[in-house]
Amino acid sequence: MSDRTTELDLVVGSMFTTRPEEDRELYEDEREWLSDIQDLLREEGIDVDLLSRPGVELWEGGIDRFMDLYQLRQLAAYIEKGRDVKDVLSANVPDDGEPDPVLVAIWDGEETTRFPHLINHQADGGYYLPVDFAEPIWLEADEEVAEDDEDAEDPYISFGSSVGLQRELAELSGLLQQAGVPASSGPMRCLKVLREAVDQSIANDLPVIVW
Repeated sequence: MSDRTTELDLVVGSMFTTRPEEDRELYEDEREWLSDIQDLLREEGIDVDLLSRPGVELWEGGIDRFMDLYQLRQLAAYIEKGRDVKDVLSANVPDDGEPDPVLVAIWDGEETTRFPHLINHQADGGYYLPVDFAEPIWLEADEEVAEDDEDAEDPYISFGSSVGLQRELAELSGLLQQAGVPASSGPMRCLKVLREAVDQSIANDLPVIVW
């Protein structure tokens, strides 16, 4: 993996951070948490194995800036709504910290999108699972984890579909090219990394971890 600094890191591998022979107590705690997550996902109709191959990591990648992912989401929403995208790439982070109203309308459920796994997913700390399902699933974070992390703003964790995101990115790639978005731009580089991640996730039947 490159030594360059990235603001978002992606790993394709097990959601365990340790193997049983490395730290048995931590492993058992993680296994209990992952077993609970697996049960909650099953209640949502998503059958996935999160307990096998602890500690395995098969691929690593990174997104240079949070803004690259944010702009990729903007471009997807703008193109879908038939809006002009020319100002998106030249825009900076809003001075008032307020997100784009087009994205907010999707996040709040006021507007639908055909790119839900890209747009309606946690930007930092979420997961993509190698299972096909229609919409991202948001589960409440473990109470103890939320209490320990006083800086946590969102008590939920999102689980998207690697299969669904793979389809969305394939469609979006063509649309961005048609719109004249440069291949060297931050959002296009972000799209490329995301495609590599979900391709590896599906091929190896392992989650993508975004952090």
